[in-house]
Order: sequence, then structure tokens, then C-alpha cells
Amino acid sequence: MTGRPLRILLAMCYLVHRTGAEMFTRDLALWLRRRGHAVTILATAFGDMADELRHASIACITDVADMAARPDVIIGNTHHETVRALLHFHDVPVLTICHDRSAEHGRPPQFSQVVRHIAVDENCAERLVHEFGIEREHIELIQNGVDLSRFLPRTPLSAAPRAALVFSNYASHDAQLEEIRAACAERGLTLDVIGSGTGNHLPDPAAALGRYDVVFGKGRCATEALVTGNAVVVLDPSSGMGEMVTAATVAHARRWNFGRALMTRPITRQNVMAELDKFDAQDAGEAAAWMRANGGLDATLCALEACVRRVTDGREIIAVPAEQRAREMARYMDDWIRRGSATTAHLGLASLHQHVAGLHQALNDHHRAHQTQIEAWHAESQRQSEQAAALAVKLQAAEAALAAASTAHAALSARLDEAGSRLANAERQALDNTASMDARLREVYASRSWRVTAPLRQISTFIQARVQRP
Repeated sequence: MTGRPLRILLAMCYLVHRTGAEMFTRDLALWLRRRGHAVTILATAFGDMADELRHASIACITDVADMAARPDVIIGNTHHETVRALLHFHDVPVLTICHDRSAEHGRPPQFSQVVRHIAVDENCAERLVHEFGIEREHIELIQNGVDLSRFLPRTPLSAAPRAALVFSNYASHDAQLEEIRAACAERGLTLDVIGSGTGNHLPDPAAALGRYDVVFGKGRCATEALVTGNAVVVLDPSSGMGEMVTAATVAHARRWNFGRALMTRPITRQNVMAELDKFDAQDAGEAAAWMRANGGLDATLCALEACVRRVTDGREIIAVPAEQRAREMARYMDDWIRRGSATTAHLGLASLHQHVAGLHQALNDHHRAHQTQIEAWHAESQRQSEQAAALAVKLQAAEAALAAASTAHAALSARLDEAGSRLANAERQALDNTASMDARLREVYASRSWRVTAPLRQISTFIQARVQRP
């Protein structure tokens, strides 16, 4: 770090939902603290990010009077909180950042203490010029950056996309989301949604982005997806849709922060499918490489720190005449009365957002529980189906073996019948032969020659007996 450490007060409406402006404020505070500056954040309401910030030795306050030490500079991110800070520290130089083209919090405080205006994209710069009469040369363009150490490059995209993601806090289960889902289904892609609007809020989406080929998002979400290496379609359910970001268009789209000015078409199934058909893995890789080279957080915050240095060098005290201060305060009060109490509105809105986010999260938890049960039932049904199929195969094999055994038995029976028949024939033939021989013997015994030769047989028998005697 060059120059002395500064005491810096960041003003923000609230740090609750991790929107683009909220995450910018968080990243800026952490980066400035690492650079050795003393950082305090003033906000109307804080969420769980306050624990993370305080752990990093960053003060988080809701009442500007709680800050005893005078800051060297005020960096205002939202209108009324910036005014609260500059009225309390009435001689401190102020630098304001316009994060949104249309939101109330993006209106620049019109006080003499404001010595520099910053716009995060050309759309916000146009707002400052055309709605508030700020000359373009007094506006510095410093675009949002992404922490490249958190959002690491994913593996190269496959030739054909398989998984898509709607990455937006403004997405909800409505007709626009169904159009996107139908288009993805028709092109063979699965679709998930990450964002507080659907109750699926991820504090750190960096690890999840690598699971998807195509990401639908705007602003910071689109930037994070691009540096990860996803193919990105500029789209947000609250604003409409633009086109697939390509290597040829990424620089232009970046100057407009992948935002509302680029989303000029309605979200329809046909429009979404037309952008999905532009998917080109190699081109998406080239766009990601450009984005990593030009969209890092360090470059953004170094430019912002340099701007702070220019603001504070030689301007430690902003002396505003009492008359001018009164006129500026009267103008602000007139605007405040016409528009209503911003602090009350912010508190109510923050509370409502937290309540709605809680309801969404509970609904999403119930949905996940039911989905888990359905998947378990489906798995059990699948297992039983597989067992039934295996049993059917075994039954078919047994039936086939039984049929083969029956055929073999029939063949054996036929052979046995044939053998029995042949045996019976042989037996009859033997009996017939025996009877024939018996008849012939009887004829011999009854013949005259047998009787005449009887003495000769007796002599032969006598001789044989004498010969055999020892």
C-alpha cells in the first residue's frame, strides 16, 4: 500500500440478502482492511454477513453516532445512508457509487461534500448525467470485479451442454421460470435455480457454478459465472433477457455490467431456445479468459482505492458555508418528505425481505424433504422392479428348463416304449423258438431212429464214464 492508512466509512442501506451491491460492499470492506485501512460499515440492518465482517476486524454500526473517530473519507453506496453519514461528519469528503439505474438507493446525494461520483457501468453513468445533471467528466467508471481466488476456473465445457442454472435472487416459481425450464427440457438440459427468491440461497456459490454448462444471470451473477468458465445468457426474471455472451460481445456487455440495458426481449421458450442453440464451448472459453483478465476484484478495488487517494489528497476538510449547507439540507428534507421516511421504509423492507426469505427457505426445505422422500420411494420402487425383473428372468429360465426336461422325458419315454416293444417281440420270438425246438425234440424222441440208436448211446455213456474214472 502506498500512502498512510485511512479511516474509511462505508454507507450501505443493509447487508442482508447478498445482492450485487451488498456483496460489493462486503468485498470492498474486506479488501480495504487487508490493505491496512480502518473500515467501518454503516447500514440500517445487518444479516449474517456482520459476523464475517466483524471477525475480520471491520466495525458494523447502525447509528453513525457510534463511530467516535472522524473518518478520512465516506464511500456512499446508497442514498439515505450516505446522507446520514455526511450530515454527521459534515466536513469529510464523500465519494458516492451508483449501483443501479432505477432504484431509489441509486440516487446521488446532492451535497457539496460529494467530491466524486462513481458509476459501476454505463447505464448508471447515464442516470447520473440525464437525471441529476452531473457532467460526464465528473463521473468515474469503475466496474464490479470478482474475487478470482474464490471463483476458480471450471473444467473445460463439453461440446454439448447438459446442465443449466438460473442464478438470481429475483427468480421465483413463476411463468418466466417455467418458460426457461420448458426451453431447457426441450433442448435436453436439466435446470436448477440458485437465489433467495426461490428459497435456495447459497452464501458461497463459487463451488456450485462449476457443475453447470449454461448460466442465466445478470450483473454480478453473470460476472461470477463468466470468470468460472460457464456459457452465460444475460437474463433476469425481473427484467427480461438479452443474448448469449460471446468472445466478440463480452467487452461491450461488461461495460453495461451484463445488466438491464442489454435485456430488451421478453423471456419466452423460443427466445431461450434460440440462445441455447448458440452454445459454443470454445467461444465460451475465450469469453471466460477475457473476463478473468479484465474482471478481477483486485483491479476494481485498486482503481477505487486510487480514486479515494485522489479524493483525500489535499481535501482533508471540506468547508461548506452555513447558507449553502442550509439550502442543501432544505432540498434533501423536501425530497425526504415527498418520498416518505427512507429509514423506516428500509427497516420495514429489510424485515419483510428477511421474513419472505425465511418463508422461501422453509418452503424450499419442505420441498427438498418431500423430494428426498419421493426419490427414496422411487429408488425402492426401482429396486423392487429390478428384483421382480430378476425373478421373471429366473422364472423364464426355470420354465425353459422344465420345458426342456419335459421334452427329454417324452423322448426317453418314447425310447423306453420302443425298447419295451422290441423286448416283448424278442421275448415272443424266444418263446416261439423254444416251443419250436421242444416240438422238434419230441419228434426226435418219438422217431424210430432214436429208438434204434438207444443201445449205442448207452455204450457211449458207459465208455465215457470208464475213461473219466482215475
